[in-house]
Amino acid sequence: MSHILRLLRYAAPYKGYIWISIATMFVQVFVSFYIPFLMIDIIDVALPERAFDAVVNTALIMLGMAFLGIASGVINTYTSQYISQYATASLRLDLFRKIQELSFKNVDDFKASRLITNATNDVLRVQMFFTMMLRIVIRAPLMIVMGLILALRTSFLLSQVFYITMPLLVIAVIIIMINAYPRFKKVQYALDDLNNVVLENANSPQVVKSFVTQPHENERFERTNENYRQANTGAETVMAFADPVINFIFTVGVSLILFFGAYYMLQGEFISPLGIPQVGVLMAFNSYSQQILVGLMMFAMIMIFLSRANVSAARINEIFSAKIDLENPKDPTDRTIQGEIVFDDVSFGYGNGGNQVIEDVNFTIAQGEKVGVIGSTGSGKSTLVNLIPRLYDTTRGRVLIDGVAVDNYDLKQLRDSVGFVTQNATIFSGSIATNIRQGKEDAGFSELEEASKQALLNDFIHEQDEHYNHLVLSKGVNLSGGQKQRLSIARALIKRPPILIFDDATSAVDAESERSILAHIDALPYEPTLILISQKVATVRRMDKIIVVNNDGRIDGVGTHDELMKKSPVYQEIAASQLDIGGGRSERFEDSYQTGT
Repeated sequence: MSHILRLLRYAAPYKGYIWISIATMFVQVFVSFYIPFLMIDIIDVALPERAFDAVVNTALIMLGMAFLGIASGVINTYTSQYISQYATASLRLDLFRKIQELSFKNVDDFKASRLITNATNDVLRVQMFFTMMLRIVIRAPLMIVMGLILALRTSFLLSQVFYITMPLLVIAVIIIMINAYPRFKKVQYALDDLNNVVLENANSPQVVKSFVTQPHENERFERTNENYRQANTGAETVMAFADPVINFIFTVGVSLILFFGAYYMLQGEFISPLGIPQVGVLMAFNSYSQQILVGLMMFAMIMIFLSRANVSAARINEIFSAKIDLENPKDPTDRTIQGEIVFDDVSFGYGNGGNQVIEDVNFTIAQGEKVGVIGSTGSGKSTLVNLIPRLYDTTRGRVLIDGVAVDNYDLKQLRDSVGFVTQNATIFSGSIATNIRQGKEDAGFSELEEASKQALLNDFIHEQDEHYNHLVLSKGVNLSGGQKQRLSIARALIKRPPILIFDDATSAVDAESERSILAHIDALPYEPTLILISQKVATVRRMDKIIVVNNDGRIDGVGTHDELMKKSPVYQEIAASQLDIGGGRSERFEDSYQTGT
């Protein structure tokens, strides 16, 4: 319950609507209890005495009350929906912003599928609670209290029925809640797993189809889907029991009222001075008791639903309470970043107590220097460069830029100073221009053209009818691999950052295009520090120096191509495997580089 209460702050800004909703709800409840009260006078007084004028007048009053109840119900429904929609929109926005603030490590811990469920299914359950809050949550106890007062006032003798029905209902609600809460929690986690399978397949259709693993993925989805079905069936079974149990208690209450009513009439109770049974009293009491039982039934359903919403609220609050492990320094340096990078005895491992991906790494990159990074797949090259813009923090040691540890820079300033191009280009739905302008939101047209030219994207853009307004679909599915990489390179170059990182970012373009892109970077009007990760010796060879990473995540050598061919076994092995060198090594290498093979 505490978790859902924490989220009530999102409804607080709509106090005016809340008070209108509560007021109209009171009117509705009042009308529902006042009409049976009028029925007593009609049935037990006006009709026996043939006072037809009183019957007509009372009937008109009842009709007016009915219209009042309808109007108040419409207003209550509108205001509760208004509060629900706006409060949930604010909650969803804050949750999205919090997810945006999460570090890579936080996302790794929560898992992407869990975050999707939080932002969709969990928020929807909280929204349903906001809707119910002003339509049912307050109404139920109000109906119970008013019903009990009026029932006791109408007939104290018949009120003994509640000694049986109310304890039965309370016990039933408690049993249902105890069984429901853990089941609902299990459902949400099963939904996380289901979303994870769908997300993985949606993100990797080429792999699934290329390796013809559809049967395996279908089986995996079927298994996960069955787990979700079982969890959901278990939870819904509890809900299925709730409705008939409550209806049974409701029917028992009506039967007992009729039984005791008949019994007391035979004993001489509920008889008017005219000797006529007071049927109106019995009808009014039955109406009040039904209102009480309806209120109790609502309360029972609220508690069951609340347990479900509380699970979702707990999961949402867990995101809000997550400590961001990458925080801005309280007193960041105001130094402008120039581009010198130093790795000082740096080690890093994913997870808590996980194996070290890189270990005891030491090197220096001078401002404006162009450095290649090469090593076997899985040697930790990408991890190495992820530490520069603080996508992760080091486990041990320091990364310094211009002599200042990266955790002393304002995160926005640090990341604005780094142009990062990943191997798997991330493209967003929109236009070519909006994708490039993610690097610089206020970039003008001339800047767009210059960045596109440097990334060799101009020809493709001008082939399109709408040029920079050409529509790009989500994940760039209507672009080739090379076009996506050029687009992501243009996005990085438009920032004019002092540090450029290409994480195997030219792997999808041909050798000639790669050389042209790097030549454009050489010709930039300023000299950025360039770190270029590549699997190709022919690519890193042209850099000022090369850093070689071995399979243990350690530095095997730092130097030029010629120096590494003499002292780095890892580099020698990579060069030999790519160029099949034996005797005339340098001649064959140069030929391969010139031809781009």
